[in-house]
Amino acid sequence: MSILQVWIVLGVPVLMTVVVLLVGRSPVRARIALALLAALAAVLALFPGAGGPSIAFLALPVVVLIASGRLEGTQGARHHEERRRLTTAGGV
Repeated sequence: MSILQVWIVLGVPVLMTVVVLLVGRSPVRARIALALLAALAAVLALFPGAGGPSIAFLALPVVVLIASGRLEGTQGARHHEERRRLTTAGGV
């Protein structure tokens, strides 16, 4: 199987599933999407000559998922609420 065939058979359906899972703000679905991306990267690492560029392509959505805080779940205080608490007398 060539790398193009692997992307057509496995990569595209997994990426489409990940996009569907990321609709909404569910941290559980975001963790499932991250696991799917990691599994696809592991499968692509097994194919000779496909690992480097393919895994680098998958690294971008993983970094965005982690950096955006989608995996954390409950949202903290909004920025302006936190700022108001810290800059007003008595936190009121």
